[in-house]
Amino acid sequence: MLYAGVDGGQSSTVAVIGDATHIGGRGVGPPADLVGEERDSTRQRDAIESAIRHALAAAQLPRDTRLFAIVAGITGFDPGVSVAPDLSAISDNAIVLHDTTIAHAGALGDEPGIVVIAGTGSVALGNDETGGAYIRAGGWGYFFGDEGSALWIARRALRQAMLREDRGEPSQLGARANAFFGALSLRQLQHAFAHGDLTRPALASFASATLALARAGDADAAAIRDAAAVALAALTETIDGRLLKTAKRRVSYTGGLFGDAEFTAAFEAHVRTAVPGAVIVAPQTDAATGALALARALPDPSL
Repeated sequence: MLYAGVDGGQSSTVAVIGDATHIGGRGVGPPADLVGEERDSTRQRDAIESAIRHALAAAQLPRDTRLFAIVAGITGFDPGVSVAPDLSAISDNAIVLHDTTIAHAGALGDEPGIVVIAGTGSVALGNDETGGAYIRAGGWGYFFGDEGSALWIARRALRQAMLREDRGEPSQLGARANAFFGALSLRQLQHAFAHGDLTRPALASFASATLALARAGDADAAAIRDAAAVALAALTETIDGRLLKTAKRRVSYTGGLFGDAEFTAAFEAHVRTAVPGAVIVAPQTDAATGALALARALPDPSL
């Protein structure tokens, strides 16, 4: 039997396919968020099916291979509010969850603790040793929240560059932004975003350039990096305050921003201050592989 785990994010969708013990293939599809989409949009279903098709191709399996079970974690998906995409064309046994659940499964496995996700957006999920309900914090989207995320960093970086331009001051962030996006000016960038020529995922990708400037010693970029780490540590503290108090709290992390070693170090330092006794552990695996583990655990509906 074949299983699939899917991580549907704001910048891309990742699918992992495998049997009960081995991973066969991994594929990437388009973003799966519904920001700006109609409620009956097929964007999530299309993104998931695309990622799975690429995973099947990577595993050298036929395009029309039917899967025994799929677990898909999707950014912004909330049971009772969101409408789950129909995946019956590729599997009769499909579960759709918020992406924090699969991130927790990937980072901590079966262990209790808090996982912070920082990609295009930001959110955290935690549980304690009692086996009680998971607590979620953040994940309110780029307009209402997502503090510390890649999009938040990029927006703060461009805003700082624009403020310096208003003051007639030089800015490495401004120069780097124009070069990064191939723009002649920050005004051109502002218009590109306003008219939809510069997408949210594309804008969020400037976070990597901002972190690179921080590593190179730019004070503005370093301040933004530190503010993002503080914001993510605050998410951790918020969840910790709602969980059963223990002598130590396992904390892990996942998402593209944590590919930057100095950003991760800043996050860890602020978590240790915000959550005394925190034991910070590197993620065991990624969210899509966490979703695959959950899919393998689903019961056979025919039994």
